[in-house]
Amino acid sequence: MAGERVIQWTAVPSFPNAIACEKKSVADITPDAFERDYVHRAIPCVLTDVTAEWPCRARWSLDFFAREHGDLEVSVDDGRKEKMRTTMREYIERFEEFARDAEASAARDPAGRPGVPVPYLRTWNFEDDAPELSEGFPHDSPYFRDFFQTLKPTWRPPFTWLFLGPRGSATRLHVDVWHTDAWLTMIRGSKKFVMFHPAHLPLIHDEATGTYVDLHAPDLAKFPRFRDATPIEFTLEEGETVYIPRKWPHYAVALDHGVSLTVNFASAANRRGVVDRCVAYANRRDACEHVLGRTLRASDNAMKFCVHGGEVNKNLAASILGVDADELDRRMRARRLERLRAEAEEAERAEEEEEEAAVEEAGESVAARAVPA
Repeated sequence: MAGERVIQWTAVPSFPNAIACEKKSVADITPDAFERDYVHRAIPCVLTDVTAEWPCRARWSLDFFAREHGDLEVSVDDGRKEKMRTTMREYIERFEEFARDAEASAARDPAGRPGVPVPYLRTWNFEDDAPELSEGFPHDSPYFRDFFQTLKPTWRPPFTWLFLGPRGSATRLHVDVWHTDAWLTMIRGSKKFVMFHPAHLPLIHDEATGTYVDLHAPDLAKFPRFRDATPIEFTLEEGETVYIPRKWPHYAVALDHGVSLTVNFASAANRRGVVDRCVAYANRRDACEHVLGRTLRASDNAMKFCVHGGEVNKNLAASILGVDADELDRRMRARRLERLRAEAEEAERAEEEEEEAAVEEAGESVAARAVPA
């Protein structure tokens, strides 16, 4: 029947056919075993205590952000095209208000759907605004070995984010950028997660429109095979870290006011899958910085073009940089050639130095043999 629904709209989706996500303590599995059994095989798993010694676990409370970074201006997603601009302190102080407003509007709606979204500080590139926070966690945990960390800094994509939000703030079903692996730690609060194996993508994603099923109220007219999809469903508790494998669609909703930290990484199993994207990203970023005359921030709009490419993003980046798209293309090609020449010259110098060292070493060897006993 057109418009048939599996369930009435609900704040926290739950499905009777869901299976649980395995949870493990680091005391029970080594980094090598975790990489072999979960990361290589792209199977989600929750580590209950991998962050036990990380400084961020002890310090990064909501009070900490309100106190130490309260005057920082942030852009909060409140459902409008122009995001809410406010200070960190003012945003956190209104968490309970935001959550209650959404809950009250849902209570008044016959279908239970809230009339107002819960404002959410999502994908905050905190290393731009508060770089000292980077010292709060390891960027290359032995449980999440990251190929990106072996690259020079300008080649590393800006895939480290904080999420701060009230109860009810949610991230819709999606697949992560570049099909990378990711880990997410609940610093404060808890979240309900729903994940699907990539093989179930046709059941939950409409390729024609690029949209995913709404897990709060699945529309069976648009997604008639949704009931055949088997979700993995679990609550990520405070202090726990979930490994999210590459290409796995996932959804999350906050059960409490909270703080979470996410890093998308290039695993050994997926390194070949991201290296071409890394090269393209580095080329675009280098050209943009050359035109702009400064280092790009992760939150710069031009960074969207660097990360994702595409004509729309290129036109946006060109307008930001004060040139047209054709000129940006020309400068990108010129910059790429300039860098290739520099790399070739550097390689030639290194080769000459090696040859000179070899000649010198050979001369010393001959001289040593010529010395009379």
